[in-house]
Amino acid sequence: MDFNYDPRCGVYLNGHYYYISYYLPNKSRICRSLGTTKKVIAKKKMHLKEQELYQGVFDDHDISRMPEYQFASKVRLDLETAAEKYIKASSINKKPKSQINDEYALKSLLVKLEKVYVDEINPYEIQTLLGKLQKERKSEATLRTYRGILRKFFNWLIENRMVQMPNPITKNTLVRKSSGLVRDHLPTNLEIQRLLSQDSEILPLIKFLIFTGARLGEVLHLEWDDIEDGVWMIKSKPNCMTKEGIGWAPKWEKSRMIPLLREAQDVLDSQKRISNWVFPKKDGSRRDYLSSAWETMKKRAGIENLQLKDFRNWFNHHLKHELQFTTKEAASYLGHCPKVNETHYEPISKERMTLKLNSQSLAATNLLQNLRNNSRQDS
Repeated sequence: MDFNYDPRCGVYLNGHYYYISYYLPNKSRICRSLGTTKKVIAKKKMHLKEQELYQGVFDDHDISRMPEYQFASKVRLDLETAAEKYIKASSINKKPKSQINDEYALKSLLVKLEKVYVDEINPYEIQTLLGKLQKERKSEATLRTYRGILRKFFNWLIENRMVQMPNPITKNTLVRKSSGLVRDHLPTNLEIQRLLSQDSEILPLIKFLIFTGARLGEVLHLEWDDIEDGVWMIKSKPNCMTKEGIGWAPKWEKSRMIPLLREAQDVLDSQKRISNWVFPKKDGSRRDYLSSAWETMKKRAGIENLQLKDFRNWFNHHLKHELQFTTKEAASYLGHCPKVNETHYEPISKERMTLKLNSQSLAATNLLQNLRNNSRQDS
């Protein structure tokens, strides 16, 4: 290699992302995305790349542009290339939706590591990442899922001899235990009232979620033919077009029939039938998500700590404490087992405990008064 070699590295903004520009020893110019929108991170990646180029370390892309150096250069597998290979190879046994979710999660995690090459990742980097995610208030269950995704990714690379390194996910990679594995939040009646008072295009859909306790995917795939005599048949739809491809099924592919409350039936009665979907977009096509409209609705209602899945907790509480459903009946209605109902859908509510205590306060006062009167008489 020429000792006068100068890679002349630089970064520039192209659209929303920063790119790196540098020259190889054969004077070929390379322009590549750094996969970040932050200038500080882009510069860090540029300095790392510059140092490697001075040391004669080139990746697959560099070598393809200078074949004369193929056998003299050390090749390192970068995280972006490794992720693409893993995603492609692991897609065979996954459903489209699972594949999309896993791909998004893996790429997001690798970006947060702020490293370029696979062999830069060690147990310390992984533990630091989990700590960052915990500060972002990710649940224990989510952190465990992320740890599992990373463990499978590095195992696959090692087993297929793409890298020679120990798996950075070890038995010492800890996830701090919380009071519960899953989100533990019960919406208050005031929050429900605030939401129902909002003027929003998705209000009918939100109201239906509240008074059925259904999963968002189940409601988005609800068709008019699924309702008969006030009963909703939640079932698989093999020919349904979705954003992931053809075919949709409820969680665990388990069908169920649920009689609708009057409030839920009222929502259906007020809906205009502009397509076969009950809650379509304005053009009649099926909705795929609610993210922006839901965030706007919450903001207008002055509510922050609330997720769509929290409505399942609220409706479960309504079924069991207002309508006197047993745990088994409520679990059947919501589409899970009784054990899950007890452990995941019965969050502690200070508001509920206060109401119960206040309702019993008079009885407790009377009991104490009677005890005092009896003791006086005995004396």
